Amino acid sequence: MSEPADFVTRLRAERQDPGREEALRLDKARRRRKAVLIGCAGALVLTGFGVWLASVTGDRPANEPYAPQALQEDMWPDEWPATVRLPFRGSPAAAWEDGAAGVVAPKAEAAGDHSVTEVAAALRHSREFLLESNVTPEPLAGGRPSAAMDLLDPRDPGTAALEAALQHPDEKHSPLDVFTRFDPDEEAVVKGAVKSRGTMTYEVAPSGELLVHADYTFVYAVTKNHGGWEIVPGAPEAARVIVRREVTLTPSHGRLALRGSERLVVNADCGAPEDGYVHPLYHAAAAKAPKGTSLDPYAKGKAIDDIPTGCVTATRT
Repeated sequence: MSEPADFVTRLRAERQDPGREEALRLDKARRRRKAVLIGCAGALVLTGFGVWLASVTGDRPANEPYAPQALQEDMWPDEWPATVRLPFRGSPAAAWEDGAAGVVAPKAEAAGDHSVTEVAAALRHSREFLLESNVTPEPLAGGRPSAAMDLLDPRDPGTAALEAALQHPDEKHSPLDVFTRFDPDEEAVVKGAVKSRGTMTYEVAPSGELLVHADYTFVYAVTKNHGGWEIVPGAPEAARVIVRREVTLTPSHGRLALRGSERLVVNADCGAPEDGYVHPLYHAAAAKAPKGTSLDPYAKGKAIDDIPTGCVTATRT
């Protein structure tokens, strides 16, 4: 794949070639005979000089964007990589709520021996925990999720286990089971580029505990801090990572205790060492990555436990 900046430079040089008109006429006739790129050329006509562009560039790789003067980014095919300018272009998440707005607690009602006030507090704290675990900028940037940890009962064994995972992550004890974190030395979440959607419910267990169940999907657009691919000049690539979480929480001594947590992380390098960070797959790496079970991370209906374990290959991001 050629460098996009070189490609744009070549386009400009070819446009200024005095013999361009005759070359275009001959090339256009040849292309008509071969019936190649008819659909692409037709779409590019909308740009004002799409015929010229289709004639001089030859067959381009399907994932190589044209010059920004030729085609606006919101018109690019979905298979082309996204950039920081439109990080959710072509993604179902584009229609989702931004960050915290997509995490909504249900109306609180009395449940079992638990009053409306108790239920409302549990729902409020559970929502705060989800946001501090998956939306707050500091943890996303690899920092300690202090506010989320402060919402957990320090006397609960699960809290101690989670603290140990934060301090010393390994394959059996990962903070990613609960928190979404990216390596600040490698990438950053594009400003404002977190989408969310899901449900929150509650019930009383046979033991009498009030259980809050959350099933939420968060979609992040991230970009490399250094050495990222500029799709076109000034527009670095943005990779989308989808994180689905099923979390069960219960009130405990005025705080919360974890009763269960499942995760599904899609479009991340599942072969990366367990260091407590999500490692996104950018376009070139995703194309070369080993193929796992195909999965539509936006499909509804299946619990995370019902999805095959191991690496998965996203059908869309």
